[in-house]
Amino acid sequence: DCASAACPTDVPSGVTAAPQCALQTTTGDKRCALICSASDKWSDLRAGDAQCGTGSCQPIQGTGVCTYADSRLPESTAFVKVSILPEVATPEANQTHYGDPANGCEADEEAVQVQGVSGKFCSP
Repeated sequence: DCASAACPTDVPSGVTAAPQCALQTTTGDKRCALICSASDKWSDLRAGDAQCGTGSCQPIQGTGVCTYADSRLPESTAFVKVSILPEVATPEANQTHYGDPANGCEADEEAVQVQGVSGKFCSP
């Protein structure tokens, strides 16, 4: 929960998107995500793809979030549903935080999926 601690800054190789406390679960917990675009314009999202390494920049409530395709996920993977925080909406082998859940999440992370957005990611 990033309401009480800063978001970890170790990101997967090739990722330049900034970790931010940007999501909220249905139970009110705040979660970190990699923000790749300050808008949901198609051109900004495609430019944001370059910030996501092997992921892609997906739109959610006016903001781009790095996610990974869900085609390689184990069937047993459980996900936490989240939405973007209002204040954010306005403006591999060596796993790191914010990685692809198909590779496993860190001990202090959960696999999350933003409601209405394709793809998933690990969030502290």
